[in-house]
Amino acid sequence: MGQIKINFTSDIINSYKRLAYRIWFALAEYVDNSTQAYLNNQKVLDIVYEEEQRNLSVHINYHKDTNIKDDFFEIIDNSMGMSFEELEKAFQIGLPPNDNSGRSRYGLGMKTASFWLGDEWTITTKKLGEKKEYSITLNIETIADGNLALDIQDKDAEINEHYTIIKVSNLRRRFKGMTIGKIKSYLSSIYRFDISSDMLDLFWNDEKLEWNGYSDDDFVKNSERQPYKRDFELEIDGKNVTGWAGVLSNGSRSKGGFALVQGNRVIQSPPNGYKPETIFGEQEGGINNLVNQRLVGELFLEGFEVSHTKDNILWEGTQMDDLDDAILEQIGDLRKVANEFRKNAVDERAPSDEDFDFAVDKLISELNSGELSDIVLSKVVPPDSLILDSNKQIEKAIVESTEPTIIKLAGLTIKLYIDDRMSANDPYVINDSIGDKDTVIVIVNKNHPFWNELDGAKGILNYLRQCVYDAVSEWKAYFIKSTMQPDTIKHIKDDLMRVPFIIDKNKV
Repeated sequence: MGQIKINFTSDIINSYKRLAYRIWFALAEYVDNSTQAYLNNQKVLDIVYEEEQRNLSVHINYHKDTNIKDDFFEIIDNSMGMSFEELEKAFQIGLPPNDNSGRSRYGLGMKTASFWLGDEWTITTKKLGEKKEYSITLNIETIADGNLALDIQDKDAEINEHYTIIKVSNLRRRFKGMTIGKIKSYLSSIYRFDISSDMLDLFWNDEKLEWNGYSDDDFVKNSERQPYKRDFELEIDGKNVTGWAGVLSNGSRSKGGFALVQGNRVIQSPPNGYKPETIFGEQEGGINNLVNQRLVGELFLEGFEVSHTKDNILWEGTQMDDLDDAILEQIGDLRKVANEFRKNAVDERAPSDEDFDFAVDKLISELNSGELSDIVLSKVVPPDSLILDSNKQIEKAIVESTEPTIIKLAGLTIKLYIDDRMSANDPYVINDSIGDKDTVIVIVNKNHPFWNELDGAKGILNYLRQCVYDAVSEWKAYFIKSTMQPDTIKHIKDDLMRVPFIIDKNKV
């Protein structure tokens, strides 16, 4: 048994916990180390893999128990493995690899990711061609007590064995549902070139991850049946940039934008793709027009600085502006193609079949619930006068104490109040559509239980649309058509619900 002395303290570890990681980028740190170790020893490992009849493999296993204290991650690879000296260096801060041009640039990834994930981790490794396996455990409580000399266990092993196993326990976070799906999707995207070239077999809990790239059939075709897809090459700040861009025939906001690639490893990609404002427009708040849905591509950026979490390019000087201008010059015409091509009368923002099936199943479940039945079949409904008086009291209190958002449409003023002081028992919305021919008042209750059902900015946007459209439809029916007949109100609202599509259609 020997010891390894580390040169980082609990304060440094606590700073790792606060890193702005996304779980897939934290896990990517381990895959980066495995793949870079392979690339550094490719000739000898290719011979070994041919004899073993397998590829470089990385298994990411997530064990989720009944209690978070028993959860753990285990990352297993069959790459080169580490010698004692390499393991010792791996536990030092400020010692980047001898060659820091690859994926393991800063010598931080394993440490930052592990302590971001949990308070204890063990690494067991065996280097090809050596006769010893080494194992060491790091625990934040032990380090906080000032113990910076860590025991290392060793044992004899077969000379032809090669692997590294990292187990991270005492996790601080749990992952489920959609997040698990995102982890698999992002990891597939990050290592798309390794996977598609058969260099890497990447697994999530024994599920082999695949990358399905784009084929010519995925892109809009010109009159000669050639895809609107173009390669280009640029020079930015003395650095070579290559890439391609194309216009999808079936797009979505989650597909749009460029993937930024360095060393055949993706740094940034859809659904959070790189979107130059010169092409995609102002991105603050999100834009969901056809360019943002359909225009896709990859940019290969060698020699540019990367964040130590490897999820962003660190632009210097005017690099980003110069790149955006150069891309516009190369593919500006594709923006027009994306905007003008119409495969269907309705654009690709429509939900997927999977989303549709999920929503219908969820609705049917709610409609069949005893809770809904009790409400619908209950004969207890307050008198109209009582409901009106109650709403008027709430409206008076909100109007007198809150500044509205005001929208002016020629002779009509819409006053929108979004209030977070109302009770959870107050109505979800109060509309005063017929009290004044020149004014519509809409009061939305942020404390209503249904507000918690809204999913992100798009969910809130569509909810507020419904509230405002209802009020405006009632106003128009009452003052323009002199009726409050439900079918008339729905007919007016139908026109309003087409407005977002009309706006996008009219954009150039």
